[in-house]
Amino acid sequence: MTEIQRGIMMLAVCLVLASCGSTPLEAVSDYDRSFDFTGVRSIAIQPIDRTELNNVRISDMQVQRINDALAAELQRRGFNVVADNAAADAFLTWHLVTDERVDVRSYNSMSYYNCWMCGPSVSDVSVKQYTQGTFIADLIDPERNKSVWRSTIESRLKANTDPGANAERREEAARAIFAGFPPG
Repeated sequence: MTEIQRGIMMLAVCLVLASCGSTPLEAVSDYDRSFDFTGVRSIAIQPIDRTELNNVRISDMQVQRINDALAAELQRRGFNVVADNAAADAFLTWHLVTDERVDVRSYNSMSYYNCWMCGPSVSDVSVKQYTQGTFIADLIDPERNKSVWRSTIESRLKANTDPGANAERREEAARAIFAGFPPG
């Protein structure tokens, strides 16, 4: 194997290893520019509608953990999280939309019979099913009963039985959701 081939092989291995790392969550936010966010100091997290089809996958325990992560991030940012809607300057509501997807990739590779790259090319197909999740958080103006701020995160959902890793991922998502909050 020549130095150039070895260098290309090492570069390919480094790229594969780099792509295996967890990508940081990034949220996309939008808001009503006519709304005065300086008056928002207390926020009430609204219960989610358990009759929605997309929420069937979320247990009551998971809902509470997500609410706790959102509340902790709001409090870290100096907001009061209140249980009584009458005491809130705004309401926070959220939901998760899931979509089953299929990732199909085809690869052309060389056959490794007697020598390096001297055999016929071989096609390989990889099919992976996964669940794409979109987490949507809305801040509602109670006077108008309309959303004045929205933030969304899209990510592949993975089953993880490690409670510590799950808690870290929820905290990371809450930080990403509120990264641009309050706007302006």
